[in-house]
Amino acid sequence: MGKNMKFFKTLFVVFTASFFTFNLQSADLNIATLDPQAALFSTNVAKKELEELENSDEWKEVVEELQAKATEAREIQERTQKDGPTMSDEEKQEAAQKFQSLQQDINFLREKTNQFRNQTLQLLSQEQAEKFQVIVTELIRAKGITLLINSGAQQQILLHADQSYDITQEVIDAMNEKED
Repeated sequence: MGKNMKFFKTLFVVFTASFFTFNLQSADLNIATLDPQAALFSTNVAKKELEELENSDEWKEVVEELQAKATEAREIQERTQKDGPTMSDEEKQEAAQKFQSLQQDINFLREKTNQFRNQTLQLLSQEQAEKFQVIVTELIRAKGITLLINSGAQQQILLHADQSYDITQEVIDAMNEKED
């Protein structure tokens, strides 16, 4: 999501820079917040794309394998806890090795599902970026917003914002209305 994050950072910098070009003494501040990721990924299009991913054979195959490995790891753990005192050192070592191998498989499969999801979200971001930018620009103009703060940023600058200033839902609604 490198391009996507660059877009949001650029958008934030542009809006921040435009704010500082105003004379703070005479400018009427109209501040709003927006969580760009939540706006993009909460649209009907995004929900449909994620649903299609989760219904795909490839996704289901990975998830089923992940669940099977997790179940097997849990069974080994339960058996080791229950029968541990009566197990030989060799049995304990085999169980520990099998459990460790399953944990590695589980981590790999989780990463694979994350990659599937991230690829879907990245494609969605690329497909929706232009529409998103147009809608945000329209809302900025229509509402006379002088400062737009990214409320979804990991390193939030925002210390407090009344929810009435958040335009995320308005962006989602507008994106849904303008579905292609």
